[in-house]
Amino acid sequence: MPPISRRTFAAFLATAALTPVLGGCSSSSGSSAEGEAATTTDGSTSGTDAAAGAATRTVDTDKGPVEIPANPQTIVSDYYLGEFLAVDVKPVIASPYALNNPFLAGLCDGIEALNTTSAETSLEMIAEKQPDLIITITEADYDKYAKIAPTVYIADGTRTDEDLFRYIADLVGKKDAAEAYIAEFNDKVATVKDEIVGIVGDRTVSILEVWPQEIYTMGSHFARGGSILYDMWGLKAPEAIQGPMVDGDEAYKVISVEALPDYAGDFICYGVLDGADSAYVDDSQLWKNLPAVQAGRLMPYEQVAFMHRDPITLTNQLQVFTDFFRAHADAAA
Repeated sequence: MPPISRRTFAAFLATAALTPVLGGCSSSSGSSAEGEAATTTDGSTSGTDAAAGAATRTVDTDKGPVEIPANPQTIVSDYYLGEFLAVDVKPVIASPYALNNPFLAGLCDGIEALNTTSAETSLEMIAEKQPDLIITITEADYDKYAKIAPTVYIADGTRTDEDLFRYIADLVGKKDAAEAYIAEFNDKVATVKDEIVGIVGDRTVSILEVWPQEIYTMGSHFARGGSILYDMWGLKAPEAIQGPMVDGDEAYKVISVEALPDYAGDFICYGVLDGADSAYVDDSQLWKNLPAVQAGRLMPYEQVAFMHRDPITLTNQLQVFTDFFRAHADAAA
């Protein structure tokens, strides 16, 4: 597939879709919320839906102010999921793509996978649940969703991971829970930072991902745990990555096998798109001759898990990275 931007890639994932369901959980369940949901995000007082007798509040969204329930109970999300699960809130319906994230396994009982056979089946399924809040990453579906229930459109790439988590948690009255989760995660990152930096030393780390006849390389702006490696731990990438994709704001670059020596670090985090044949990379002499490959400093990762960046996924990525670098602690820098 041709190179795509971070935002259009997220939209592609949200609608991926329209392909067979990747997996999920069955039966429905409501959400819970803390008492703080009675005020708006800007501190103003909430109103009341006279017809339903339920308290409401107005929140700022990427589509302007939207009135939502102060204590939403039946939530649908067509993309974001780990952010809700991290604060013990379960949507009744979630994206099958998000439900397929291995790091969320065991946490999605009671959540149904959105029927993405067609736009009509998706809308019918959502309407049947009579949600009181819909969260979407897909701007094209906003007007359709808004006719069913109060809908919050969250554009991809406009918030940091932490701010996105805070925003979603606030929508369901879980601000305090989100702050506690963030503080605990940051503490875990900081606790092992000196150890990891000591192991890696002056060597470089790169993220390479194989798609059909395309190799993607990424820095700190395109998930895959890059924010942990480069932003939080301060590890360095090869200069071809460091300049544009860590210090700069370029999300990724598509490279050829011939360019691998310029983009391969002393440590390589290596993913393969599900179903892609990576033989054109793995069997190439250029790949086999890379110092990281020859020394065994290669960390294979499951692409379907590492492409997400919700709080639960990031916590699991942190552990995977930590275990990988510790396994090379005795190697000379």
